[in-house]
Amino acid sequence: MKVIYVDDETALLDNFRMTVEGLSMVEELNLFRKSEEALKWAQDHPVEVAFLDIQMPGINGIELAKRLKGIDRNIRIVFVTAYEQYALEAFGVDAIGYLLKPYFREDVEKELEKASYIGSRPKKKIEIQTMPDLLVTVNGSPLHLGHTKQEELFALLVDRGDVGITGGEAIACLWPDKTVGDSIYWVTMSRLKDKLKEVGIDNIIGTDGKTKYLRTDQVECDLYRILSGKKDAIADYHGAYLKRFSWAEERNAQLAEQKIQWEKDTGSEK
Repeated sequence: MKVIYVDDETALLDNFRMTVEGLSMVEELNLFRKSEEALKWAQDHPVEVAFLDIQMPGINGIELAKRLKGIDRNIRIVFVTAYEQYALEAFGVDAIGYLLKPYFREDVEKELEKASYIGSRPKKKIEIQTMPDLLVTVNGSPLHLGHTKQEELFALLVDRGDVGITGGEAIACLWPDKTVGDSIYWVTMSRLKDKLKEVGIDNIIGTDGKTKYLRTDQVECDLYRILSGKKDAIADYHGAYLKRFSWAEERNAQLAEQKIQWEKDTGSEK
């Protein structure tokens, strides 16, 4: 794998280089003292795994991870820190794990093995139908998402796509008439991800700070085909979109307008 390590201390960079020396999983290693240098490298070169020190001057590791994900969402992030309390925040930017200083060779190997597994999981065909209602299939088999709210949360993620949703936005859509705390959202999200993990597709949900989003490039979806202007998909829309969910009415109105415009442009008006 193509690996980068970013730390503002030269001695720690040298220590990491010696730690991974001879590991067959590391195809290429590049070391950087400044976050800006790492970002410039990632713009022009493929990076598969990034080990990032968290406490650095200027752009710290958390912010660097977000920017690297902005360049390529498939980069696997591992944080390196002397402070265990950073672990939770590490997962807030879609990291796969963290190394607690002082670390040992076997600790690095474990994170590399995890990164390799995530990167090599066989690609599954994920198809999402939103019209007239939600239907998800994985390699042709229907996927049951469990509780109704888990299914609705997934539908909302599909609707928002790459833009994503925050916990507050999800609560406003799924529990509009109730006063509920953030915990109900996080429990529902956790159970949804467990269901996706059962069939090996939990990686289709990404994290960017407080926002959860669907990796739209990993799924086939009738909604995305319409939004991208595919004529056959527009023709197949017949006025119903995620019909069980009231928050979907706004999108349905948008699709209806797009269908009307398509009919005018093609002379298909009835």
